[in-house]
Amino acid sequence: MKKLGIASLFLALLFSCETQTTDTCSDGIQNGTETGVDCGGDCEPCQPFNLEGHAQKGPFLNGSSVLITALDGSLNQIGTTYNTQILDNSGYFFSNGLVLTSPYVTLRADGFYFNEVCGKPSSAQITLNAITQLSNASIVNVNTLTHLEKSRVEYLVASGTSFFSAKEQALKEILYAFSVDTSNSFPNAEAMSISLSSDADAVLIAITSILQGYRSESEFSDLMANIVTDLHTDGVLNSTSIQSDLMAHAKILDTNEIKQNIIDRYNDLGISVNVPNFGKHVQNFVNNSGYTATETVIEYPEFGLNGKNILNTVDSVFNQYDYYSVTANRPNDCMSLKLELEKVTGSCQFGCWFYSISSVQNWNIGSYDQNTDTQTLISTGLETDLELGFETGTYKLKIYLNDSPVPSRVKMITVN
Repeated sequence: MKKLGIASLFLALLFSCETQTTDTCSDGIQNGTETGVDCGGDCEPCQPFNLEGHAQKGPFLNGSSVLITALDGSLNQIGTTYNTQILDNSGYFFSNGLVLTSPYVTLRADGFYFNEVCGKPSSAQITLNAITQLSNASIVNVNTLTHLEKSRVEYLVASGTSFFSAKEQALKEILYAFSVDTSNSFPNAEAMSISLSSDADAVLIAITSILQGYRSESEFSDLMANIVTDLHTDGVLNSTSIQSDLMAHAKILDTNEIKQNIIDRYNDLGISVNVPNFGKHVQNFVNNSGYTATETVIEYPEFGLNGKNILNTVDSVFNQYDYYSVTANRPNDCMSLKLELEKVTGSCQFGCWFYSISSVQNWNIGSYDQNTDTQTLISTGLETDLELGFETGTYKLKIYLNDSPVPSRVKMITVN
């Protein structure tokens, strides 16, 4: 009977604990759907939290989803999740009445977004994550920096680093990877926004633009995943292939166009924004990162429809009166491509070069400039080709991207 009495007392206390937990952790949630509330069997006191913020790449589009997952002090999931939705095209979301035993949560935003490089909505969805510590009314933005730091923060905390120190360290490591001066103080990544105007916000826009580049959504997501994996254990971006990929796109970004795209997008939403000077951070990355672009954003295949491609880097010596291809493949319409063909030496008695009109594919061919001995070709489609032949001489090919006054590449060719 004594053993039975102790067992009965234990069951009574357990029932009381569960009742207290249920009473304390009421499912008072005004926006979104709460599932699986479980404050734990140890009757830890639950607290209500409210949060709001913006999911931004460019901003996520109206109707995109945000999943909030509760964590314990060791950043382990405890089975409590809340679902909410983005309420407008600025990426805004909020959730009231998050009932948690711990202030730590992760956020996952899934959806379409505004591509600030191309100036148009994405054609596919992406996922961005964040990890944060909530206060009574937290502003939590989900962006590229929160996404890149999340896995690293979790690794550092699991290794014994405090959450605050882990967040600070992970952000500095990411900024260093993009050649940002980390001696300056920065707010938490979730406090930065592409719609705000501080220099920290400029850094966010610069890094986000480099990451987006002229990539498709799947290429962007793949790049982000590879960077997260690379940074996870040591916080250093070691992969030379990732470095090359980042540099290839950063070198040709049209920062003025990106700035205008952001302004126009928010103007369409009835929001006036003052976009900070993020171009200086892009240029600093190009000048000082030490990364080398071993690839190009535009493809110049070795062969086109009409033979060897004179734009490819393989050959620079060609034969008189033979026909060759002029072939370039752009990844999308977000970037412009112009080719200048210039005679350097040669008599050009019957014209320096000649082409078949029927072979022209997505090239707009300008008139020949006799003063400079140049002819301009402008790409009008993603895949271009042209059958072209030369007289004896040397020629300079200058390739311009995004209306830049400086060619991105210059190639000399010799025709024997």
